[in-house]
Amino acid sequence: MIALVLALVAHSATAETKARALKLCRPGLERQVGGEIQTIDVSSARSARSGLTIRGGLTAFLGMAAPQPGHASTHHLIRAEFTYSCKVRAGRVRHVAAKPLQ
Repeated sequence: MIALVLALVAHSATAETKARALKLCRPGLERQVGGEIQTIDVSSARSARSGLTIRGGLTAFLGMAAPQPGHASTHHLIRAEFTYSCKVRAGRVRHVAAKPLQ
């Protein structure tokens, strides 16, 4: 019974750590993909001495570029899928990478 309680507490701490890392990584990922992130999930998390690395998938809405002067603005949005990797150490983002799914 005690082992079960300890396992649940350890799992909660890991979930909190992932959530904090994801919160830190989100702005960098938005810059990488060039749009607003709609959904994001963490498929794996690996903790090492060099920090916590999270990986997963995300869906982003990508807009058109700013219109040229004198032209109308278009409101087309593209829904794009990406995979990402983010490394966090000591409360700072050390590396962010996002690749489009093919």
